[in-house]
Amino acid sequence: MIKQHHESNKKLVETDIIIEENPSLFKGAWIEVTTPTPQEIEWLQAKLNVPTEFFTSALDEEETAHIDTEEGAKLIVLDVPLYDPNKNTKNEYTTTPFAIIHTEDYFITVSAKEIYFVKDFFQKNKKIEPHKIVRLTLQFLYRLATNYITILKKIDAQTKQIEKELHNSMRNKELFDLMELNKSLVYFSTSLNSNKVVVHKLTRSPEFKKYEDDFDLIEDTEIEFNQAIEMCSIYRDILAGMMDAFASVISNNLNIVMKVLAVITIVLSIPTLVASFYGMNFTYMPLADNRAGFYIAVIGSFLLSVVGAWVLVKFTNKIK
Repeated sequence: MIKQHHESNKKLVETDIIIEENPSLFKGAWIEVTTPTPQEIEWLQAKLNVPTEFFTSALDEEETAHIDTEEGAKLIVLDVPLYDPNKNTKNEYTTTPFAIIHTEDYFITVSAKEIYFVKDFFQKNKKIEPHKIVRLTLQFLYRLATNYITILKKIDAQTKQIEKELHNSMRNKELFDLMELNKSLVYFSTSLNSNKVVVHKLTRSPEFKKYEDDFDLIEDTEIEFNQAIEMCSIYRDILAGMMDAFASVISNNLNIVMKVLAVITIVLSIPTLVASFYGMNFTYMPLADNRAGFYIAVIGSFLLSVVGAWVLVKFTNKIK
């Protein structure tokens, strides 16, 4: 899918591009490319004069954040957060490459998947000027940092909810949920550090230092990325400690249950032992000639069970 965003009468106009109709492109436009087909990639290369390697890097799901320059075009690959609704989990987030390409006449974004990040960018930025390539890139970087912070806060809220459930649960499900969140934080930590390197290189380059109006945005972007990295590190440490603590709690709860079951088993074995003695085929057994012998044996075994239970409970309480 290809969309073109260009300014008309100081308003941003969006149009869908159908390559079969051979549409014209406006200079200074933002070309948004999402999950392109091979035919669309060939058409874009011919129209925009973008190196093939740029599209290959942009559509490679294992590509890491980096900057590349070739044939007068600049490629900026960023790692953006992604929630995959097709997975059978609500707690796991991953990251996916998102490419920004600068050419002499166009601002191009490429992503292999449809991501919420672009929708969020439109919602949070009221003024978008595609012809201002540097400012638009900085806006994307700033929005990316705030997007990470928003999701990190959501992960923190999910962690607190799972923590409440763990207080009253002995299941493994909550621990698996924590593992999924921890995996998400690992992805985020790696991606944020890679993105920070890209941001540092870009904001120190001459083309990003030409306009004083962008200096505040550069500073805000760096602050937001540092905050996101710090939040991610703190949440990872908290989550790791919480997983260890609750794993110990679940193990301790299991030990308590096993101790109770052991006490019950021992107590029930006392009447069984008495009954087994009286079930033996001996000529002379105690109370064998007594009419009340059966009741005495039953009551006696019951009293022995009570005494045994009391002794075991007292003993187990001492070793807590």
